Amino acid sequence: MKRLLCFLVALALSACSGQTTQLSSYELPRSVDVTFSALLPQDTPAGEQIFLVLLDDVTGLALNTQPIAMHSTGEQSVSLKISIPQGSLLKYRYMRQGVAGSANEAAANGTAIEFRAFYVDGPGHVAHDMVAAWTDMHMQQETGQVSGQLTGADGSPLADMVVVAAGLQTRTDPEGQFVLPGLLQGLHNVLAYSPNGSQRTFQQGALVAAHSDTPATIEVQPSSLASVTFWLTPPADHTAGTPVFLTGNLDNLAARPLMISQADGRYGLILQLPTGVDIRYKYTLGDGLWNAEHLSDGSFLLRQLIIPDGTSELEIHDQAVSWSAGSAAPIWFELQAPGDNLLAYVQFKLGDWSTPLPTWPLGPGHWAYRLNSPTNFAQTLEYRYCLDPACTVVDSAGIRSVEGNQPQLQEIRDVVAGWQSE
Repeated sequence: MKRLLCFLVALALSACSGQTTQLSSYELPRSVDVTFSALLPQDTPAGEQIFLVLLDDVTGLALNTQPIAMHSTGEQSVSLKISIPQGSLLKYRYMRQGVAGSANEAAANGTAIEFRAFYVDGPGHVAHDMVAAWTDMHMQQETGQVSGQLTGADGSPLADMVVVAAGLQTRTDPEGQFVLPGLLQGLHNVLAYSPNGSQRTFQQGALVAAHSDTPATIEVQPSSLASVTFWLTPPADHTAGTPVFLTGNLDNLAARPLMISQADGRYGLILQLPTGVDIRYKYTLGDGLWNAEHLSDGSFLLRQLIIPDGTSELEIHDQAVSWSAGSAAPIWFELQAPGDNLLAYVQFKLGDWSTPLPTWPLGPGHWAYRLNSPTNFAQTLEYRYCLDPACTVVDSAGIRSVEGNQPQLQEIRDVVAGWQSE
């Protein structure tokens, strides 16, 4: 439960991480009890442990997971009660663990579930879920669907709203229409939220029958905006003037706005943000994974902000503890390339290519980037250089690589002979 509180709060006095640094001046709304109750597939092996896995979509859904053991409430049912700040929008999924290994839940067609969503809008709520299948087991099942339209308070259709039910998700089209097929027969929680926070989160139950459509007309309310000033005190070993970004789960935060360096060593940023919406964010020298802030024990820090309704202005003072994770040393990348290009980017690959990160200019055709974290990976880290944030023009030498988990600083000095279109 301490790990859960660290993930959800990640603020106040962090006894969870064994440190006493005050991470933020902001205090979350009071926590309320929420029960998660899940029916399991009939072929779930007996005796295996079922987990509710809380997810972090700022760091990455597969990266900073927080599994919490659930309790059996029947032959094929489990339950868990946890305390969550009111106003939170949780993203989660179910997992089972046995002697042979672990498996995440899957949809009725066998595809892996990315995330479920539940909005904590009051105390005593119960999330009733049905796990359709596991990724290592699949059986044919009958399903139905939910379809409908999302409109604003003035009746106008809302495009690009995310609609989630039973771990399946879609976005509304320009007319506000959506269809969610592949739902098991039974009661499902249907949740809709705005990726940019312009609309309030909405959820309601929908009863689905096999081979039929359940219509849903959803009206959502607009969010009000507040002017929020972020003040960041960087880690003690931070190099003054190094670019610091803020990143988060809303569209304007995902764009990683650049903070402004102050004469006193702090960084500041003023943003217009929606009230009453669950905002997750962190500070970083890169993105949500690379060079993001960590606690003193090396774990990721995910901050949470729920601006009270009626707020017009808010000032938040945050303290970053470290840009590093674990004992592995940083990696210094230095690049020289022909031409008078003003910008260059480095892109890392661990599994998939991640967000291209802007390097630091040292002079004409000369850039550098210090990767502080994570560098404690066992496998080889692949990377490449680009001239644009979409990496459509890349280093003609192709993909380069470097070994991770080294005890001493690695200094990589690369020369780009030319650039080519991807």
